[in-house]
Amino acid sequence: MRPIQEPGFAPLGDDDREAMLREHIPYRLSLLRDGLRPAWVPLSQHTNQAFEAGVVSGRILLSFLGLEANGETSCLKPKREHRKRKNMTDDVKAPDVGGRFVDLQSLTPEEKNILARFILGAHKACAHFTIGSDHQLVPQTYADAGPIIFRLMKKCFPNHPESWPKWTN
Repeated sequence: MRPIQEPGFAPLGDDDREAMLREHIPYRLSLLRDGLRPAWVPLSQHTNQAFEAGVVSGRILLSFLGLEANGETSCLKPKREHRKRKNMTDDVKAPDVGGRFVDLQSLTPEEKNILARFILGAHKACAHFTIGSDHQLVPQTYADAGPIIFRLMKKCFPNHPESWPKWTN
């Protein structure tokens, strides 16, 4: 746990920041990218571990960038606050490691819609047991969301390490 210095900012120490930039973020980006590589069928028919790992990683990265989806309106919205206990947190957000949050206004309405569907689908298809949720996390939603997430990560971290994976699907 570390102190929250201001809303949306609880900086990491040098070693932890370096580990996030060189290990944890590239790992999540690789999982997101690799989730589309194998041939897969919808989760309602079979389990595909690469797909699920990619979806969860994409959802984690969007939260890291300060985005979430409103379950009632199905709209994308900013969420920059850390979960806290007595003004301490173990959450990590983009500004904590030298990046910045996504400017929601920089996204097109279509991109916002895709990312909201992706996040809500991640909740329903991968993070919770649900039946009949009509989560709409279909191959096309994943394929559309992946490049957007990669672009946002690189935009919010203009000085990212060269070792970060690239979107190659």
